[in-house]
Amino acid sequence: MLLMVASLPVAAQSKFIVWPKGLGRYLRPAGTPGGQPNALPQFDAFQIEEILVEGKPITIGQPFTASDDWLNDIAIRIKNVSQQTFGTIQITLVLPEIQSGPNIPVCYGCAADQRGNAFGPGDEVELKTLRSEKFYSWVKTSIAEKTPLSKITTAQILLTLAKLPDGSSLLSECVKTANPLNACRRPAAP
Repeated sequence: MLLMVASLPVAAQSKFIVWPKGLGRYLRPAGTPGGQPNALPQFDAFQIEEILVEGKPITIGQPFTASDDWLNDIAIRIKNVSQQTFGTIQITLVLPEIQSGPNIPVCYGCAADQRGNAFGPGDEVELKTLRSEKFYSWVKTSIAEKTPLSKITTAQILLTLAKLPDGSSLLSECVKTANPLNACRRPAAP
């Protein structure tokens, strides 16, 4: 007797990339107690054009499906909409589902072949997660110490760091976006 069993697809768990819940929580403008020089309420000199996870476009705050290794395949296209030149841009992601988890950099200008390649007005660059097997192995091990990788569904944008060719740095929790659906909500002015 031959028994046929239908294979049911495994339900994919929704993943999310989100902005910080309480903007202004991590950065304090210059002149405030504990303030940081060069902290901006939002980067307006460049904008996020598109975010891709495993090659597919996603919208910040909206669910998408991806493999358990989705954190190793994030790309963010950025366009310089200012007259400034930038050397490095890094968006740091954290995992709110675990305490003291690893920070995950998504960066342009961090890889050896990109260092020293500034980008100017009108240029577009792609920030990518660091593709080092050693680094991602450390990320997976750090997560596994707290929870299975398959349980990680959310990556939260913590900070964006932009380095200028003169060596100065700018920080913000918020970045201008080409798509209004991706926009972060800035805190109301005091």
